[in-house]
Parts: sequence; structure tokens; C-alpha cells
Amino acid sequence: MNDDHPRQLIENAELILFDSDGVLVEEGDPLPGAIDLVEQLINQGKKVVVLSNNSTKHPNTMKEQYQRKGLKITTIINSGITTARYCRDHAINRVFVVGEWGLIDLLQENQIHVTDSHPDAVIVGMDRDLTYEKLAVATRLIRSGATFIATNPDRSFPTSRGLEPGAGSMIAAIAASSDIEPEVIIGKPNEFGYQLALKQFELDPEQCVMIGDRYETDILGALKAGIPAFVVNTGIASSREYPGRWQDNPEVPVVQSLTDLLE
Repeated sequence: MNDDHPRQLIENAELILFDSDGVLVEEGDPLPGAIDLVEQLINQGKKVVVLSNNSTKHPNTMKEQYQRKGLKITTIINSGITTARYCRDHAINRVFVVGEWGLIDLLQENQIHVTDSHPDAVIVGMDRDLTYEKLAVATRLIRSGATFIATNPDRSFPTSRGLEPGAGSMIAAIAASSDIEPEVIIGKPNEFGYQLALKQFELDPEQCVMIGDRYETDILGALKAGIPAFVVNTGIASSREYPGRWQDNPEVPVVQSLTDLLE
């Protein structure tokens, strides 16, 4: 088995980073092999972390949902956490949010006031309660000078019904109506989440591996951070003819499902 084979990458790693939606779960239900693989890795003494672009849920909610389904995951870094940290580090104290309660709660826990009155920034993430009024308010505020911040670029979201609109779709709508692109997109492929995980566990990039279903976020972000990575052909990847192989990008290893990684 060569060193870049997915099972060898896992064997060499101390920290295993998983994307969530489309890799471990689909709409909250574990995908084949997920429960057994996570348990196997924990029994081997490895650290298992979810690094997710999903900002809709609070990490505590995600953890509770995982554990109810049998996924023994205790550490979660999502784009809500990294967005709240970015705001705190850049003295952004007042924000208008196009997003769900998981994101709003994280911001408020970090003493960031959520308001539509003179905010420093407009934060846009996935919002399944999106309304025209929210789009209109966000547009007006950005045109009036509020900084446009996006949680993550994922244009679609994997469900049992097929792909549905993700945060990137909401970002695109507001960028079109405001004629302004986001100043920063916090989630993968940005390196914020990867660097946070490395710092938290005091590890070097080569001591980790990232498992994802979306090359242009999960895999590209890991490679930028110097972390080995591979694609699992579920979620977003399963809708593509050649998962892991994109024009002008390096080919990365691919496994068909997490069951292929079980010993």
C-alpha cells in the first residue's frame, strides 16, 4: 500500500478531520460505515474532529445529534465558530445575519450584537427561512457600507431528495443585488478552521488527514493548509462523474464509501 492510499493516510495521522454533511451524515442520519469507522479510530487512540461548513446548527446541537445516532464525536469546528472568532478578532461587534439560529446563537455567545440597525457587518450563511425581506435588508445595509461576510461558499447542500440550495446560493443573490462581493468567506477552503484544529491539538499538518466529499472546499482547503486529504464518493462527490479530479487541480485519492476504510 503506497503512502498516499487513503487507509495509509489515516494510519499515519493522529488527527482525523471529517466533513459532516455528505461524508458522515445525510440530513442527520449516519452514512454507511460512519459509526463503525469513528469508533475504530477512537479505539486506535486517534483524535476525531468534524470540520464542517454548515453554520445552521450550534456545535452542541450537532454533537447531541451525532451521539443520539451513535456517532461518538465530541469536537466540532463549524463555520459558525470560525465566523464568530473572525468577528471577535476584527472588532466586529454589531451584525445583521442572514442565517439560522445556530449561527445567531454562536455570535451572541461571543458578545456580538445581532441587529438591523447600523451593523458593522452583514453575515450571510445558509438560511432555510430566507425571505425577500431578509435579502432586501442585507442589500441595503451592504450598500450603506456594512462589511459583507460569508460563512461558507457551498452553493448546494446534499439531501435525500438530491442537491438543494446552500449558503453559496444566498451569498450569490446578495452579491448580485448589492453589486458587492463578500470581503471574506470564512469556511473551507479558507484555512481558518484547519488552523484552529491544528492549534487546538498542537499538531503539524502532516500529522492530520482530511476526509471530504467536496474537492473545492474540503480538499482544496486542506491542501492549502498542508494537510493530506482524500475524497469519499458520497454526498456532493457522488453527483460528479469523476470525483476528486478537476481541471487544473491535482488528482486526489478517492474511496467509494467510508466502509472501504474499515479494517
